[in-house]
Amino acid sequence: MLPKRVDTILQTVDQLRPMPSNVTRLLRELENPGVTAGVISDHIGLDQALAALIMQMANSALLGYGRTCTSINDAVVRLGFKRIKSIVMASAATGSMNGSLRGYRLGAGQLWNHSLAVAVSAEWVAQVVRYPNPEEAYVVGLLHDMGKLLLDQYVLSDYTKIVDYMHRYQISLWQVEEKLIGIDHATVGGLMAERWQFPMTMIDGIRYHHNPSGARNNPSLAAVVNMANAFATRHNMGIPDLHVKSIHPHSIQILRVDPDKLDLYQKHVDQMLEASS
Repeated sequence: MLPKRVDTILQTVDQLRPMPSNVTRLLRELENPGVTAGVISDHIGLDQALAALIMQMANSALLGYGRTCTSINDAVVRLGFKRIKSIVMASAATGSMNGSLRGYRLGAGQLWNHSLAVAVSAEWVAQVVRYPNPEEAYVVGLLHDMGKLLLDQYVLSDYTKIVDYMHRYQISLWQVEEKLIGIDHATVGGLMAERWQFPMTMIDGIRYHHNPSGARNNPSLAAVVNMANAFATRHNMGIPDLHVKSIHPHSIQILRVDPDKLDLYQKHVDQMLEASS
């Protein structure tokens, strides 16, 4: 029998609105090999929130762009269809990432900034380890922590106990969530992705980003995001996670990374994120 709180959380996931019809239409258009930037721009322009998100991404210093993009059409051309597809898929969750999360002690925009840093880092790690789909790594990096949006209220009510457990047992936040709440933010994020009918590899990438060997569908993706999450968090110690994220040993094995190169990778990510701040 599931603990009552876990049952409530699962019901909340079940009650999430499905992917909006305008998003599914846009994703279909992006699969059309003959579609033009103008058609995609017109579709994006029908959704004010999505248009704002696309413009924000097209003018993001973190993505290496200058703030000179003033039209949706320019933004579509600048980002390219692959990146647009990733952003559109992520749009169902990213809108609320700009708010504050009192339970996790994250101020307005902190979750979004961290998620974007992990996305950029995940794309770079994917290229370094020759993961075949860096864009997939990008979008999973962007959404890896979206389960925190639903768990925030439960973390808030147990915050003192969570801090105590982390310090006393020297375990990570997600492990304490599992122990005290009955489910962790990565699992909740995976369930949200499932609700929105994401591909199975992406669902597992989100669900197992703290424990990559648990992924049955393509553990390499979860390992890439796990590594990127550790790099990005170490870069920005302002994120109050109470515990420095470390790379899971299985990530190193799965990706066949030389452990001696990890410090070099960290420095590269630091430089990449520093240049955009």
